[in-house]
Amino acid sequence: MGRAGAWPRWGAHRPLTGSKLSNPEGVSTMRRTTRRAAPLALLGVAAVFLSACSGGGSGDDPTDGAPVDTDAPVTISVGGMPTTENPEQRADFERQVEDFSAEHDNITVEAEETQWEADTFQALLAGGTMPTVMQVPFTEIGALIERGQVADVTDQITGSTVLEQLNPTVMDVVTDADGRIYGVPIAAYTMGLLYNRALFEQAGLDPDAPPQTWDEVRSAAQTIDEATDAQGFGTMTLDNTGGWILSTMSYAFGSTMQSDDGTTATLDNPATTEVLEFYRSLRWEDNSMGSNFLLNYDDAVNAFAAGQMGMFVQGADNYSNMVVNRGMDPQDFGVAPLPQTDDGLGTLGGGTISIINPTATPEEIAAGLEWIEFKSFLQYTDEEVAVANAEARIADGLAVAAPGLPVVNEEVNEQYLGWIDSLINVPRENFELYLSTVEEIPLIPEPAVKAQELYATLDPVVQAVLTREDADIPQLLGDAQNTIQAALDVG
Repeated sequence: MGRAGAWPRWGAHRPLTGSKLSNPEGVSTMRRTTRRAAPLALLGVAAVFLSACSGGGSGDDPTDGAPVDTDAPVTISVGGMPTTENPEQRADFERQVEDFSAEHDNITVEAEETQWEADTFQALLAGGTMPTVMQVPFTEIGALIERGQVADVTDQITGSTVLEQLNPTVMDVVTDADGRIYGVPIAAYTMGLLYNRALFEQAGLDPDAPPQTWDEVRSAAQTIDEATDAQGFGTMTLDNTGGWILSTMSYAFGSTMQSDDGTTATLDNPATTEVLEFYRSLRWEDNSMGSNFLLNYDDAVNAFAAGQMGMFVQGADNYSNMVVNRGMDPQDFGVAPLPQTDDGLGTLGGGTISIINPTATPEEIAAGLEWIEFKSFLQYTDEEVAVANAEARIADGLAVAAPGLPVVNEEVNEQYLGWIDSLINVPRENFELYLSTVEEIPLIPEPAVKAQELYATLDPVVQAVLTREDADIPQLLGDAQNTIQAALDVG
């Protein structure tokens, strides 16, 4: 769900899915050693490729095609500095600014605490106080591009090694129909099928062969329910999470929940109806969904981590949350690709995008891209930094190389994993199916308009199907559709 305030893991939107404004690996503090004088070619983009550029969000070229002077003095502001309530993270951020400044003596970086918030972002733009560089969730980029509220950086990144080596799946999110690029994805995730490997073994199921169809999910849920003390399958239903997961599964069954432009609700569709009938089958025919049907996020993840739930749909990047934060045995955590029907569209995904102020000059855009690369991609371009960061995560008791959607392409990611191979403390062999297919399943963003209202409206629909055997699914979806359409019409 576009992860919003209710979401404990991510910031801006969730039950909130789209706005995981965090490091791809979780809650780490990046530590750097002194960089080698000549790091790999992924860095130093502006110095190599900037021969011409366009302006900001308008697409005009204020330089008339003139080369950008990447050595000229320039000042940029960058958001995302941790507050004083997180002194260690703040100090680390400040160290990164110092390191960057030492290598780019013509660029002055002014760090700010500015973070993306749904109710304040437009005010930043209107008041001219948006930093040169800041982060936004995936859910926002489409509307920002349409409104011209983010810089077009296409010409500045043309020929950039770093951009050419980003994951095409995530780059699609920041690329419009004309192939213009409006940001740099720095963290991404997909929704998947989380399953408890220990419960699979107890039930006589192969933990290395997780379900790949919804029929297989249903069968495995029945087996787990019959052979263990755990419920076979579960879903959240409170605090917008019921609607979030229902939307996720609707994508996998073949439909989105609103039109691409966010003006028309499409909740009342065959795919969502099929998902609710799937729920009804597991709940009332198989009795494999337990007895508590009022679960929020914490309820569900705690039950899963404690071995009380065999499977549920959740962010595939939940390894650290389950193992590091909630004490789950690392060998018990399993994640599989979200099963797709024949008509499936893909899986809900989200993450964080670094964007540049639409009023930025070409020189500021170039400097902003240098900062983004240094801040977010150094571990993929400098082996020394990759090892230092991994060692720091281990020292902090965090996971190294947890499963997730890489923001870099396979070749770069494999090089990075090779650099830190001896430090990986995650059983990646347990996630082989997910890791080998994560880039094959299309990434579908959350509803771009009023996602949280949509999710909240669908929560009682899910609750009704799980608590009333005679729940009228067409009526429930029709009513929800009318409610959300009225909200969209208001604007």
